[in-house]
Amino acid sequence: MDRFFSNNQAVKPEDAARQFYQSWREGLVYPLLIGVVIFGTVALVSAVRATNSLFISSIFITIYLITVIVTVIKFSYTVRMTVLLTGVYVIGLSELATHGILGDGLFFFLALIVFAAMMLSPRAAIVTIAINLGTFALFGWLIQSGQMRLINPDASPAKVEDWISASAALSMFGAAFILGFQRLESEFVDAQKQIDNSVQALKDERNTLEEKVRERTDQLAKINEIGRALTTILNPEELFPRASQLIEDNFQCYYTAFYFLDSTGKWAELRYASGDAGKVLKENKHRIDVDGKSTVALAVRTKTGQIAEGSHQIRMDTPLLPYTRSQLVLPLFIGETFVGILDMHSSKENAFQPQMVDVYQNMANGIVVVMENTRLFQEARQSLLEMRSAQRQYLKGAWQSLTDEVDLDYETGDSETSYSNNIEIPLVLRDQIIGQIQMANSYEWTPEQRNLVEAIAAQATLALENARLVEESQSTAMQERLTNEIIAKVWASSNMDSILQTTVRELGRSLEATEVEIEVSMEDDNVQ
Repeated sequence: MDRFFSNNQAVKPEDAARQFYQSWREGLVYPLLIGVVIFGTVALVSAVRATNSLFISSIFITIYLITVIVTVIKFSYTVRMTVLLTGVYVIGLSELATHGILGDGLFFFLALIVFAAMMLSPRAAIVTIAINLGTFALFGWLIQSGQMRLINPDASPAKVEDWISASAALSMFGAAFILGFQRLESEFVDAQKQIDNSVQALKDERNTLEEKVRERTDQLAKINEIGRALTTILNPEELFPRASQLIEDNFQCYYTAFYFLDSTGKWAELRYASGDAGKVLKENKHRIDVDGKSTVALAVRTKTGQIAEGSHQIRMDTPLLPYTRSQLVLPLFIGETFVGILDMHSSKENAFQPQMVDVYQNMANGIVVVMENTRLFQEARQSLLEMRSAQRQYLKGAWQSLTDEVDLDYETGDSETSYSNNIEIPLVLRDQIIGQIQMANSYEWTPEQRNLVEAIAAQATLALENARLVEESQSTAMQERLTNEIIAKVWASSNMDSILQTTVRELGRSLEATEVEIEVSMEDDNVQ
């Protein structure tokens, strides 16, 4: 049956049933012939032995040989069925000529009707009934009138009533067979119609599913495109305009807005809105009452996506959006924390399908992730700028103190001669200039020479900073060691006089002070 569906998609169920029935009959005729040949061998031997007529035996043998030939050699279906039906008819005639109507001939004539109905068509069975009745009428008239004698002289004589009764039985059973096969064919056609309807329903469902898959795939591709475009944004001020533009371009929206809850959680404040309406709403510092009846308020309270279609469902807090026919409101979460709403408006009806809400929600989640990333990036950037500023101040102070104490100017060459080609390369340490290299020559400096000086200047700057840090760490270590020694001596003193004397003596000796005085007194709060 699949063969007919695949090769004949436009075939009617009735035609498909007939084609399948025809294929089934063509497949059955060969096993049927095989059975006739096998069981016919036994029947042939018995029939030849039982009959004394050479003519009848010759007929049986001829029919059997022809049946064997069409079975072994692949003839057409029509030839094989013609041989089979002719053989059954001839056997029925021989039985009728041998034993009369009271013999076994009626069985073969009934088999002929059955085979004609089953293997050809009900119309062929009707024709077969007519032929059989004509045969009965002819043989009955010949035998009853004495013009023909039965081959078997011991056969029971039949009356006219017997011929009429046999004809009636043949007609009755033949009609029953024909009606049965017609009903079978009708049931087969009905079953074929049901199968065809089921197949068509499956095809429609498959097409619907494929269409849904294509739509979902298309939506996911658009969302992925939006995500890729937004991940490159690091400025929060650029995020919402860019996201709104991408949403409107990909999902046929004419208005997009972002709301975020205020500190009280009672109001959803407009952070960004697209178009002229959004500009007016931002200037008016538009906000929505969370306890209101609008779609946005409902989404805030339920923290779930909401779809509104038509004027009977759409509830808005502003008259500036008269073209809205479909509205989609999506919650925005940072982790498990609800922070705001994405509001999308379309001028088309049924623009947002309920089964696609989870897909749109993924887009909203991606926008929130990018928003949080931009915020963290800005915080990290600000922290880095502050750290660099503090580091520059530290370097500036450290090198300023060092240069105040130590003269770090060095020069070589003839400084009294004036040269026309001078070069100055700053010594830059973490964006802080701590000095410079000045060079003069009588010829022009090449770019390669300048690059060489800049490279050496950078390495010299790092070396100077490392040397300063080493000296600073050594000085710090010396101070800590000296402090520890003084503290150890102070704690080793056993009385207050000894502690005071040790403290004064060690401080004066360590700091080379000309005078050191320590006083313990409660007379004045400002003890010096």
